[in-house]
Amino acid sequence: MNGFIALDVGGTSIKAGVISEAGHLISSKISHYPSKSNEDLGTILDHFTSIIIDEFKKIPFPIIIKGIGMAFPGPFDYEKGISLMQNINKYDALYGIDLRQTLMLKLSHHEAFISQTTPHYTIRFENDASLYALGETVLDESLMSGKVLCLCIGTGLGSAFLEDGKLITSREDVPPNGWVYDTPFLGSIIDNHISARGILSLHEKLHGIQMPDVKSIADSALQGNLYALTTFEYFGKRFGEAINDFLETFNPHTLVIGGQIAKSYTLFESGLKASLATSPPSFHIKLSTDSSLSTLLGVKQLFLDTL
Repeated sequence: MNGFIALDVGGTSIKAGVISEAGHLISSKISHYPSKSNEDLGTILDHFTSIIIDEFKKIPFPIIIKGIGMAFPGPFDYEKGISLMQNINKYDALYGIDLRQTLMLKLSHHEAFISQTTPHYTIRFENDASLYALGETVLDESLMSGKVLCLCIGTGLGSAFLEDGKLITSREDVPPNGWVYDTPFLGSIIDNHISARGILSLHEKLHGIQMPDVKSIADSALQGNLYALTTFEYFGKRFGEAINDFLETFNPHTLVIGGQIAKSYTLFESGLKASLATSPPSFHIKLSTDSSLSTLLGVKQLFLDTL
């Protein structure tokens, strides 16, 4: 059997697994590792290498590794495998480093791993939101046709525009790179409002109450707290207002919503739908069941040309 090792590299944790060519998770479950994103260059590189080898060793049967896919937040030169993150308190030590060549060199010292890779295996990189979107098409084949807008709401707002299963990153009907996070909105940018910190800020602004995290607000809302319920209602309305222009311009048949905040969808659903512009009858909203799994499964799509 052939497969791919997938890493979802976040600022606080790294999720990893092994994906088959058929698009299934071979590992018994997704592995979670600390990110070590504020460590020095050597520590981070050794950490990435150890995660890859650890995932390789967990495979319960012989498998040929055709590639390694790594999901990274931006800014990042994904084609060249060079991180451009700087002064954002995560992975600063990787700035300007050729990660592809550096990691392949470190992995070459592990004979068991190299013996079970294809002769021309490589490491590929892609935006985490883009891989999340590609992974959604693996889980739901209906997303492989027509236009789909995928949004992932967590510490920030990740986005990807798909048409017939392909990422659209440079076209008049999508923002540059397919990223909506830095679009001007309510005096700043969308990312500051449609995100975890956006909900916390909104709650404080509406009620003068500081909460430690979004989960605390969601738990209060589920218990019937009117302040918390109001916060999510307002958030839903803002969410709709923030994406209306993209829906109108791109005209997708499906909006996929994932990320940690999507788990509270029932709390902001009515506000969102109330503020959405008129959409065709065929338009619908789909919730991602597991954004982490989608991101890892998206790695397979990075290697379609080698299948």
